[in-house]
Amino acid sequence: MPVTSAVVSIIAKNGAGIAFIKTDQKGFFTSTVPNDTLSIKITALGYQKLILPIPKNTSEPLTIILKKTVHTLKEINITTQKKISLASDTLMYNVKAFKDQNDRVIADLIGRLPGIQIDENGAISYNGRSISKVYIDGDNLMDGKYRLATNNIPVNAVEQVQVIERDQPIKALNGYVVTNNVSLNLKLTDSARTTTINTGHVGFGNKVYSAELNNLVFKKMAKSIANLKANNTGQDLLSENADIGTSFNNEVNLKTARPYLSIDGATQPALSDKYYLMNNDNAGNINTLFKFKSDWGLRLNLSSLQLKRKYHYSNFVNYFLPNADTVAYQEMQDNTHKLNQWQIQAQIEKNSSSVYLKSITKLDLPKWNRDGNSVQNGLGFSQNQPSSYLSLSNETSVVKALGAGQILQYNSVVQYYKMDESLKILPGVQQELVNDGADYLKLDQQVHAKSTFVNQSVTYKTKFKQLILSSSAGASFERNKLNSNLYKTDSANNTGVAGNRFKNDVDFDHVSLFGKASLIYLLPKGSLSIETSPSYDCIIYTSPEKSQATKHKYFLINPIIEFRKNMGKYSDLNFRYAQQTEFGQINEIYPGAILVNYRQFNFNETPLPKTDANSFILRYSYRKPLKMLFYSIYLNYNSTKQNFINSYIIDKGLTKSTAIDFRNKTDNYAINGSLSKYLFFVETTLWVNANLGLQKGSSFYNNEITPFDTYNVALSITARKKIFNTATISITGEMAKFINYQNTLQNASVKNETNTRKLKAGWQHNLNSQISYTLSYAFTSYQQSLQQAVRNGFPDLQVKYAPIKWKSCFEFQCTNLANQNLYKQINSNSNQLSVFQIPLRERTFLLKYLFTF
Repeated sequence: MPVTSAVVSIIAKNGAGIAFIKTDQKGFFTSTVPNDTLSIKITALGYQKLILPIPKNTSEPLTIILKKTVHTLKEINITTQKKISLASDTLMYNVKAFKDQNDRVIADLIGRLPGIQIDENGAISYNGRSISKVYIDGDNLMDGKYRLATNNIPVNAVEQVQVIERDQPIKALNGYVVTNNVSLNLKLTDSARTTTINTGHVGFGNKVYSAELNNLVFKKMAKSIANLKANNTGQDLLSENADIGTSFNNEVNLKTARPYLSIDGATQPALSDKYYLMNNDNAGNINTLFKFKSDWGLRLNLSSLQLKRKYHYSNFVNYFLPNADTVAYQEMQDNTHKLNQWQIQAQIEKNSSSVYLKSITKLDLPKWNRDGNSVQNGLGFSQNQPSSYLSLSNETSVVKALGAGQILQYNSVVQYYKMDESLKILPGVQQELVNDGADYLKLDQQVHAKSTFVNQSVTYKTKFKQLILSSSAGASFERNKLNSNLYKTDSANNTGVAGNRFKNDVDFDHVSLFGKASLIYLLPKGSLSIETSPSYDCIIYTSPEKSQATKHKYFLINPIIEFRKNMGKYSDLNFRYAQQTEFGQINEIYPGAILVNYRQFNFNETPLPKTDANSFILRYSYRKPLKMLFYSIYLNYNSTKQNFINSYIIDKGLTKSTAIDFRNKTDNYAINGSLSKYLFFVETTLWVNANLGLQKGSSFYNNEITPFDTYNVALSITARKKIFNTATISITGEMAKFINYQNTLQNASVKNETNTRKLKAGWQHNLNSQISYTLSYAFTSYQQSLQQAVRNGFPDLQVKYAPIKWKSCFEFQCTNLANQNLYKQINSNSNQLSVFQIPLRERTFLLKYLFTF
């Protein structure tokens, strides 16, 4: 191909130029040169510079071939006053354009951005999709615990909040994978990158305190977030330290031990923690990242939690059983939970275009101690449930570019964990089942579990133009062991086992040889992928109750088909079909009864649980940043077939749960939609979320299998408007309806309907540059079709004073201004209705001094 406008120089031995010419549109040039020994030099943008001697026979045409080259331009910063801008797959929000005078940390602002929402747990979603990670200037400092970043980074330290669609951070895999991950990047200001930021507060009130100290360093080669926090105001530091992002390895997740025992029910109030949580929380975190040359990085995350919580609640439970009268029981509990937890995580990473290495080692050491006094149907008793857990793991991934269009990847997961639990009840309960109807002094359920998990795989990827081929092979091994026994202490203070039917000594091994073959065809602005993950699984488990080991062998295909397409510049369409099979774990096959809580025994009479799932997902999303319009529609159908069903025998205060052999099918249908729009003509931001769902399945209560149909509808609308330049009003209204039809074999039907209404309103007013106040009100209403509505209302007040030229301010908070002392909530499922009550924290006053230095 001709190179036009190339600069041609005739140069002497010493490099001095003798003649200069440019090539024409056809790449031709002509020059007359003397007979001296000369050279020709050619330079052209996009090509390598070339110097070659001029041949002796200069009268003949000379053909010169240039080689292309790429020049990397230095980074330039472009500033703009636009609120939102879009560049490729990155959406950028200008923080100054959205910042409010009362914003303290970046989480305060993120939840108000069009297209973005933050739920009550701090999890962030964008246009209906969950955020997987939050980067800080492009660096992943917190992994899944990104609340520690969003809740502590000052809003003034961030220049842009960037949404990265189709985030794929591994440079060596660029062009080899197609992803739907969405991440946030907090682009910092220049001042935040050059100075150390220290923030904190101290606060005291009527029997309450709160204190916090944060140290933040955001330099190019070193980043750090360290903090100390303590409070008894109802701020839950356990949820702030929870993993709410995605795991390191999307294909193979670490195993999580499932506790067997509990001293209370699973009911949680649908209410902010600050109204009911009686706590003493202490937490400390150190999170550091060091970057070195050649794309190396070292990260350390260390956290400690020392928590104490008190719970006081009552629960009145009704079971609607078509073949019998309603079974009901009432329970009241007064419990104290204590946690001592340490978590350590170390990571080394190299991320270059040719090599990727990431290795994470984690150590988790939580230790709970739960105590309580309970009353069930007039019977009082005390409980103690200590538990300790240890998990040590390593996850390693290596990616190596082998040459043009070829990639080799190695993944490794190694984990060991153990868990020890105990549940002591004094005096003993369930006398008919445990002690032939006679009273006795104490019941003690002991459970000991441990597991080893190893997963190794190798993947080869190659691409030919629009085609990406991938194949992998690997093996995994999981060994689990469960020991449990139930001990009772009789009236003569003699302790012994309750009987062999309450004993478990189970070994469970799962060996899997697996592979994966995938084909991705890159379409214009989209892709079509077909994947299958064949596996050969062998599961063996033994227990003293069986004379020989139980063995199961399976061969699975597990196909996945996915289609993605950008429908123009602003929208995309995604369809996915997946067929997956999951096997039961050791906690689903143990034959001996375990007292999982004071009113329920669990055991199993089923072969190995097996769940076959087919899912269809269709999602359409649209975003037009300049118009601040975002919406998405999500349709999902999921069908599961299981070879077991849980059979429940309900008799007032006693529940016996047994997994039995049964062909069990459940169908789930769901439609979800979300909309976020800034209405320019009224200067109002609007968020709308709607959900419609249907579940069809069967339940097994008191020896009768009954089909059920469950419908649920939910609608949430939020509007936020700036009144003048100094005041803002926000209103959120939520409506939800739950309807369940429980059918009997005699065609009788039991209908259970519950309606929920919620309202949140806030008024924020800046009286001047120094003084502002916020009034907020939260209202909830629950109504079951056969009962009167249960209503709760909570007004709050906050006043802020910022002295001129101070880097600090004073904040006065009043929580539960109306001093409501009791919260009621109605909960429903397919055949159960409960009325849950919990006492609230008294009206709380807190004066805080917030500082920066």
